[in-house]
Amino acid sequence: MLNDLHNNQIHYNDLISYIRLVRTPNIGPITFYHLLKLYKTPQNAIYALEALLKGTLKTCHQIKEIYPIDKAKKEIEDTHKIGAKIITIFEASYPKMLRNINDSPPIITALGNHSLLQEDTIAIVGSRYPSINGKNFAYKLSYDISKLGFITVSGLAKGIDKSVHSVISKNFPTIAVMASGINIVYPKENLHLYKDIAQNGGLVLTELPFAALPKAQLFPQRNRIISGLSLGIVVVEASKKSGSIITANLALSQGREVFAVPGSPLDIRYSGCNNLIKNGAKLVESATDIIEGIKFNYNSLQTKLIYNNNIINNNEEQNTTKNDIKKFILQQLSTSPTSIEELFNLTSFNINEVLAAITELEISKKIEKLPNHNIALIL
Repeated sequence: MLNDLHNNQIHYNDLISYIRLVRTPNIGPITFYHLLKLYKTPQNAIYALEALLKGTLKTCHQIKEIYPIDKAKKEIEDTHKIGAKIITIFEASYPKMLRNINDSPPIITALGNHSLLQEDTIAIVGSRYPSINGKNFAYKLSYDISKLGFITVSGLAKGIDKSVHSVISKNFPTIAVMASGINIVYPKENLHLYKDIAQNGGLVLTELPFAALPKAQLFPQRNRIISGLSLGIVVVEASKKSGSIITANLALSQGREVFAVPGSPLDIRYSGCNNLIKNGAKLVESATDIIEGIKFNYNSLQTKLIYNNNIINNNEEQNTTKNDIKKFILQQLSTSPTSIEELFNLTSFNINEVLAAITELEISKKIEKLPNHNIALIL
């Protein structure tokens, strides 16, 4: 049913029915989809539940009252007033990656640049109380990933999340997923960051009702959206009991790639990350590790990079620059392994352009990719 309806635009009255059904206490995503399968539309499901409450049907004592129409209308009105939008899973603007998890939120509310929901995203999460090095490395990863054309996702918490979202100050968009209503910023110290994201090309996102306050049990629910939106998730500085480890486990259950930044075994802040790596998570020392670890082949990544509008607008300029980069790469290489990172450090060319050129040279059998992010000439 989802595949049949996801291109439709939702009519106002239908949206009211969706909100009423989703917001009814004890109806979570799984129950919502089950009811929709049984009754075909939210309105029909509401009729059936109302009949149940009047005693003409049996069972389901957990549902005491259907969410009122006036509250649903007020949510739409309040959301509209602040410039946000309610998006149902049946609309084309709903993110495809998120639609494919088992308990995808039937409704999300988004404030900011909605087009980011259709972009390739990578989540970065970690401790709320990280070291200086942890914060700096999280920012560097977010910055480097953004330069490569991906959108970073995190949870708008203090610590690592804040570092991840701070790339908005460099005009790189980012997505912040909240465990509160779209108008409730938690923690309050991130209010300025929240506004920067929403007003300067980023996106703030939640599945919760307007004005909903954050509660402890809502954060794991929020975490499934962070991982569900993303191609992969990177954990930076997390103890074994950290909420970030919960997010990593959710990512695994959703079929996402999981990455972790290693740390000293003497530092408890890295115990969760080190344990993830022992259990199969990919070790991360740079953005290159993440991009190579995600299940993209180099051809699709090359296409993404070449056609990124930020690289080169003119086809003639593109061909000239590409040839210059290829020439530079071939001049630097020998039959001995050379680190891709080392190439980046030797050139002023855009990282996107260098990666695309490496791909083409590999396809044309002029160079080969070796372990540990090395490349070499083929003679």
